[in-house]
Amino acid sequence: MNIIEAVRAAYKGKRIRRKDWFFIDKEACVYIYGHRGFSGEIISLIQHIEGSKEEKFAAFLGEDILADDWEILED
Repeated sequence: MNIIEAVRAAYKGKRIRRKDWFFIDKEACVYIYGHRGFSGEIISLIQHIEGSKEEKFAAFLGEDILADDWEILED
């Protein structure tokens, strides 16, 4: 999956990640998800790092934008 397909999935409520990002299992990994505003609409993408209480706005590097190894984490 490319970045466009991945971001569209995130805006539909899915958790996305690159296959080579840190991954133990679906509960312990780095992933990006859509943050919902007061109206319930997804307003931004957040990067979550499992084991850390810190979350930040998702930022994509050039290699992330060009990659085609994006995947959806299944619930």
